[in-house]
Amino acid sequence: MLKKQIPIIVSMVVGIVVVGEYFLNLPWLTSISKEIQSWVVLVSAFLIVVGMVNSVQVNARAFRDKRIGVLDILVIMGGLVAMFIVTYFNEQFSAAYKFLFDNVYSTLGNAASGILMYSTASATFRGLRAKSSESIAFLLAAVIGMLGLAPIGAAISDKLPALYEWFLEIPNVAGQRGITVSASIGAMAASLRVLLGIERRFAGE
Repeated sequence: MLKKQIPIIVSMVVGIVVVGEYFLNLPWLTSISKEIQSWVVLVSAFLIVVGMVNSVQVNARAFRDKRIGVLDILVIMGGLVAMFIVTYFNEQFSAAYKFLFDNVYSTLGNAASGILMYSTASATFRGLRAKSSESIAFLLAAVIGMLGLAPIGAAISDKLPALYEWFLEIPNVAGQRGITVSASIGAMAASLRVLLGIERRFAGE
């Protein structure tokens, strides 16, 4: 029972201190809040270690269950250990770190971005089917956007770029502001649930 109550109490106290420091001009509260916020760096570093250990456990379990092969586990574990060593001992392995970052990490990041863009394009193509009023509106907005940006749109009519700019500045901005306000209200509600001790899922309840 105590193992579940301590995280809830700590989250409530930390949240009240940080929020209170924002609204109250108290030097002692400000110093405590700044100290708590500085712990975020330490906690983040610790979580990276936890993530590495979890990655090792998950992939070792997958290898044991024969869901991945020897080559997969060697590449995953070898890459994890190599990047950890050259990053932690950056002064001794600066050349190796630069090589791995530029030729392995960045390349894999670009490949992942390419796959993500392909998936996005595929999902967009599937969504551009006029099956409902919402999909028709989405289809019209996509067509106006493409014709407004492409040179062929201005060749068809000089009003298409102006229509695109109007969509970009009026409905688009209104939608973004609505999403921002909704997300802010949701964040406030989630924060209040933590401060009041209502949110208990992170404690296993």
